[in-house]
Amino acid sequence: MRYARKGLIALALMVFAVPLWAQSVAPTFQSAMADISSIAAAAGALVGGIIGLIGLGRTAYKLANGDGDAMTTLVMAVVGLFIGFLANSFL
Repeated sequence: MRYARKGLIALALMVFAVPLWAQSVAPTFQSAMADISSIAAAAGALVGGIIGLIGLGRTAYKLANGDGDAMTTLVMAVVGLFIGFLANSFL
């Protein structure tokens, strides 16, 4: 009986202490979420930009060699650059 009472008192103290601890940790999680969001935006813009530049290089190569598929690669390059811009703007 004595151990049960001590256990209930310890449990009650933990129940009251957890919200106080959570309030002190919440700003840390909010700043971590902001950091993750900015990293995701930068990574998306970088990947989209690299894909667009590779597509522009392929377009230039295909135009120089007279390939008939050059306009398709140009469209893919522009779409890659646009997706990189969107990732940088909206994330």
